[in-house]
Amino acid sequence: MAYLKIDNVSLRGVSACVPAKVVKTKNLPMFAADGGEKFTKTTGIIERRIASDGICTSDLCQKAAEGLIEKMGWEKETIDLLVFVSNTPDYRSPATSCLLQHRLGLPTSCMTFDISTVCCGFIQGMTIVGNMLSSGVIRRALMLAGDTNSLTSSPDDQSRYPLLGDAGTATAWEYNPQAEPIYANLLSDGSNEEFVVSPDSGFRHFVTPESFIPRICDDGIKRAPIHGIMNGMEVFSFAISECPKSIKAMCEHFDIDMHDAVDYYLFHQANLKINLTIAKKLKLDVAKIPSNIQYFGNISCAAIPLLMVTNISEDISSKKLSLMLSAIGAGFVWGAGYLKTNNVVCTDLLEL
Repeated sequence: MAYLKIDNVSLRGVSACVPAKVVKTKNLPMFAADGGEKFTKTTGIIERRIASDGICTSDLCQKAAEGLIEKMGWEKETIDLLVFVSNTPDYRSPATSCLLQHRLGLPTSCMTFDISTVCCGFIQGMTIVGNMLSSGVIRRALMLAGDTNSLTSSPDDQSRYPLLGDAGTATAWEYNPQAEPIYANLLSDGSNEEFVVSPDSGFRHFVTPESFIPRICDDGIKRAPIHGIMNGMEVFSFAISECPKSIKAMCEHFDIDMHDAVDYYLFHQANLKINLTIAKKLKLDVAKIPSNIQYFGNISCAAIPLLMVTNISEDISSKKLSLMLSAIGAGFVWGAGYLKTNNVVCTDLLEL
């Protein structure tokens, strides 16, 4: 297992931006009669924020970053690194992080790169950025994490489209020799690629005109090959089995008390039942597990920082907190993280 201990790094700020467009689950045309209300009872999702035409993930992340930089008072010339974590970039090439460096007015001395992992992207990005900062050579970094996955789904796909929302986030990280360690446990299993996949989206199956033609697939759902596929039952089964194991293993390896040493458990917002099942297996206090899936749906790698902004903003900005993180995404890629925060700058939720 990839057990990671990162010294000398602090989370200094967090911001989030969501589309202004609100879509109510009960109003979706794919549901007949009370189908939308039944879906809400099953998933917990009442509404989602959906990007309007022309809004990309980078636009949401840019607004989140601008708001955060302004509130923190950071001089842009002092930002050494910008990382963009997303499965929905502006282009295949160039990297969106490079474009954001220019759009945010950061110096050309700022290093940039993209990370393409989806739902586990925040934890993975945190460990990568943290390791780059820990030596002190790089002093300040921005990590922009988000997705507009609603745009990747067939509007006729009841197994996927009503689940996915859009958001962009920004977190500010800084070299700090007095910081308490950040811990993580990261894992992957690529044998499960068919359970969450967009078939015609890369170079294995190149996009052709036929990629955009909807058809009835083997599972009875109407979608085009360009659209994403998700086997919800397989994801659920894997998540409730492996996520508790990854949390427990990390806590045992680093001697972390998963009960008394945690103020909040920030879990990926894929499915409320997944998180409650993880809590039950580990005997966690559900009062410490905030949820915003009812208002935003599954927003991929933006879920954890959005929870900081929408659910624990008052505490994270005024107290010392111990946070346990957990996420699982396509691949499968999954893992757990643990960090302590102290008076983190937190913006209000932004809209675009």
